[in-house]
Amino acid sequence: MIRVGNAQAFWGDRPTAARELLAQEPELDFLTMDYLAEVSLSILAVQRERDPRLGYARDFVDVVSGLADYWSSGGRCRLVVNAGGLNPLACAEACMAAMERAGCRPLKIGVVSGDDVLTLLQADDGTCELFANLDSMQPLSQVQSRLVTANAYLGCQGIVQALNAGADIVITGRVADPSMVAACCVYAFDWKLDDWDRLAGATVAGHLLECGTQVTGGISTDWLDIPDPTHLGFPIAEIAEDGSCTITKSECSGGHVTERTVKEQLLYEIADPAHYLSPDVIVSFLSLQVGQVGINRVEVRGAKGRTRPPTLKVSATYRDGYRASGTLTIFGPQAVRKAQLCGEVVLQRLDDAGHEYRDTIVECLGNAGSVPTENLTRRAEELFECVLRIAVESTSKSAAEQFSRELMPLVTAGPQGTTGYAEGRPRVHEVFRYWPCLIEVDLAEPHVELFTSTNSHEDLRELASWPPAELRYEQSLSSEPPITSEKTLSQATCLADVAYGRSGDKGTSANIGILVRKPDDYAWLKTWLTPERVAEFFEPLGVLAVERYEMPNVGGLNFVVRGILRRALRNDAQGKALAQALLSMRLDDDRSLGESDGGASGHIKDMQSDGGASGHIKDMQSDGGASGHIKRQS
Repeated sequence: MIRVGNAQAFWGDRPTAARELLAQEPELDFLTMDYLAEVSLSILAVQRERDPRLGYARDFVDVVSGLADYWSSGGRCRLVVNAGGLNPLACAEACMAAMERAGCRPLKIGVVSGDDVLTLLQADDGTCELFANLDSMQPLSQVQSRLVTANAYLGCQGIVQALNAGADIVITGRVADPSMVAACCVYAFDWKLDDWDRLAGATVAGHLLECGTQVTGGISTDWLDIPDPTHLGFPIAEIAEDGSCTITKSECSGGHVTERTVKEQLLYEIADPAHYLSPDVIVSFLSLQVGQVGINRVEVRGAKGRTRPPTLKVSATYRDGYRASGTLTIFGPQAVRKAQLCGEVVLQRLDDAGHEYRDTIVECLGNAGSVPTENLTRRAEELFECVLRIAVESTSKSAAEQFSRELMPLVTAGPQGTTGYAEGRPRVHEVFRYWPCLIEVDLAEPHVELFTSTNSHEDLRELASWPPAELRYEQSLSSEPPITSEKTLSQATCLADVAYGRSGDKGTSANIGILVRKPDDYAWLKTWLTPERVAEFFEPLGVLAVERYEMPNVGGLNFVVRGILRRALRNDAQGKALAQALLSMRLDDDRSLGESDGGASGHIKDMQSDGGASGHIKDMQSDGGASGHIKRQS
């Protein structure tokens, strides 16, 4: 068994997490850290344009410097991180300099590159169909001249090579998040790269770890119930040689690890659970078994794997104009009505000035403006306060700048009670759009280089001690999850009474996982929460299609809601609030457990003549026997 921790879920996560976790658990075998979201590399590209020595997550250099005493005192945990971004070699050089300044013992650093495929996409003559946008199927030629970055999601192979060469720290560019954990397992257990079931198990473990505290209680439906959120602990996976794992955390940290926190993260942004794609293996989640085996210990086993895909996913970004957004607080009676009128005033002034915008949006936050569904916005007249948010997007920088100048005059020209303007005029930002596509596997091979730091402060090594005094814990900060009474199905008034869930983005689509609180309610959930009902609920947000995947092994339904995130100006541009909105659905009086006509059997085709949200409706099984689809075309 190996113990793999995580101390970073995104670029901007808690900077002291690695130091804290290794103070609590100094005997960890590996520590992974994830810095790269879809558009992170475009930000790094702008930094590299200003200074060719940049292009990596500079925060990581401080992390390494803060761990110098850990390694010099004898610590052996190995770091695997994707902080290298567009310039992993420069990141390694900066880390070596930082370690030498801190008096760290010599360490070997492995650098994995080969993910940058920008020149291949720029050279395409329009004949490569793989480069079409995976969401819209538009040809690359539409954005080719504006490309900024293009990086393939590499698998575990390059990291394994670096670990086999003795690397204490492995710094990569773009790799698939779970591949960092899979690489640790392949190295430690000497797995073959076609041991599909074991690789599937390690990939599941990596998926559960990759978002850090999301599996220890962070952003959970029942967040108010988690103990000591101030000291929320980062997760640890104890992974066995057969690929099964136990998710846990340090006893000296807050939060908790329960079946619910693990299942919520399990369904997070996975799309089809029978075909979870990684560059190392295709995983089926439908055979997974999840069970509590102790306090803050949840076992996950039973993953099934198949041959890896013949292509790699590419995350490309391109320049697409300018945007700006700003907020003001409107306080007083009829706050929502006043805020809406303020938004109309600003947009009318911009129109009068002759400026053109690709998209504009006015949101009244506090009145469910993030997810404006009918059931959440019908009590607007009762609100005494709301936050007005206006955002614009244009191909013209001057148009975005003009919006920035038009918002602030509302401070004296808007309704009484207008406040919240301490930050001044909104800033104008360049827009970088995400372009997902595919590339043949052999066009993006990992390249590994090795370097060894030196110790220029030999006298400091003997003074190193670990853990530092300020991070020594004399007692556990954690406690058992609270015991709460829960409603039965007959007592429930809304979906949240009997279910919980989590949501996130999948390009211009969103992934929403909903799970029952009690296993006996799954048959009802499967019958009641249909793709049609979900599509109707989110219709105001411009849904194109809803796909439903059944996961009876964990009591869950996974929805992929197509097109709901096409408007990048929305406050909830990444779909984080969608699960909470869906859980607010009121339950109707028909709560029978029988199968509905459109449940999970057979095929339903209901052709409707009206436009709008009608079109083609389909409900059918996937080859895994666990999906339903509703496709809406206006």
